[in-house]
Amino acid sequence: MNNNKTVVQCPECGSKKVKYLDDNMFQCTNCDTTFYVETNQTTVKHKHTYNNNQQTPVTPIKTSKILLIVGLLIAAFSFIFIIPLLFSSKNDNDYGFDAKENTKAGGYTFNVMGSVPFIDASKSLKVFVFGKPNASSYENKKYDNTVFWAVYDPLKNTYDQINQLKVDYASNSIAFGGSCFRFDDGNVYLIYGESILFKYDVTTKNVQSLNEEIIANVKELKSGIKKIERSSHKFSAFDIVSNTNKEVAYFPISKITNTNNFDVTRQKQSYPNDKPATFFFQTDSEPSFLVKYNATYSMGYPFCFDPNIGVAFDDDENFVSASFSSYWVTASRLIDMKVLNTENKVYDMTVLDFRDDIVALGVKTNNGENDKFHLQWLDYNGNLLWSAPLDATGLYDLSGAISKEKGVLFSPCCEDYLYYNNKGKLVKSFKIDEIPFNLD
Repeated sequence: MNNNKTVVQCPECGSKKVKYLDDNMFQCTNCDTTFYVETNQTTVKHKHTYNNNQQTPVTPIKTSKILLIVGLLIAAFSFIFIIPLLFSSKNDNDYGFDAKENTKAGGYTFNVMGSVPFIDASKSLKVFVFGKPNASSYENKKYDNTVFWAVYDPLKNTYDQINQLKVDYASNSIAFGGSCFRFDDGNVYLIYGESILFKYDVTTKNVQSLNEEIIANVKELKSGIKKIERSSHKFSAFDIVSNTNKEVAYFPISKITNTNNFDVTRQKQSYPNDKPATFFFQTDSEPSFLVKYNATYSMGYPFCFDPNIGVAFDDDENFVSASFSSYWVTASRLIDMKVLNTENKVYDMTVLDFRDDIVALGVKTNNGENDKFHLQWLDYNGNLLWSAPLDATGLYDLSGAISKEKGVLFSPCCEDYLYYNNKGKLVKSFKIDEIPFNLD
């Protein structure tokens, strides 16, 4: 009898991290693909024991035959009782799952709706994440209709906080969508579904709903909120649509609103606590260059963090100049600018974050879509302090969190995260949706 078992694999991504649903249906926990597996299409061999009721004559048995029979009985006992313990338990292993691979210690992982790196009050780099708990056991449906938020410490490899997101589940079905962002006050703002806004305060370490406050104080939204989206161009604002289809841009830090953010930001404005501040962004060109610019800034008021910066080249494709267009001059409240390191040709430059006299960015040395990035650590004068190769072909603007003492934490793709220390050494690589945790 062939007792081999084969692990069921996802036909979409090839992962073995799958769970049994019902009626030979499986779901990949890596890419969420659902697929059907016929038992006779696998090499899973089911074990059967048959009873033989035929009577046989009793005949004398020699000692050697007795020993042989004893040996066969021991082997049969091992086959019937020990082998099944090794290869089968519940539905998972009946279909060839590797229990070690598919059952994570802790009992739950996140079906992530949104995650973002941030810097906590102690200047440590953390990940904020929220989503629905995935139980390691299919039979466990205790938290199927709830959503949790958590704070993960990659250096300690543990969740500092795990709490249920306070939503009226009776009137709000479990949403499949969500997103979260770190604004310039350092706090995390999350959209649950399409219409509920929360704030995670890094100082108090609490999450609070903002909908009631917004509806009470914004006259255009008295009918309630139908839809919330992050405003374009990295403004620390949300575009909100009311139940009567009125639209406003809402700035949660300063709590101001306007009904046309483009018209407001193309005009010269002044705000409380205005002061000069230094910013960095890359040019909109290939090769791309790092621009250091000074601007008038007041936290939480209209300010564009990702301006469009054009570049002029000569006939030999040498850099000549860079400039903000008229709209970006006012939207970014520009004072002056300087292009750094124009002699170095790099491509797909992506500024991840800047603070404490350090700029973290990704660059490619060749202009190829599938070429890998290098992570670079520069001072505010553009001097390269170190560079490290990345196993990544894509990065997102201003998507990282840096600390001069601790390093940089960022997500190159989906729920993948990379943590480099301030010397350019990779400290940790992880998938936030694979980190186990306990709820019971």
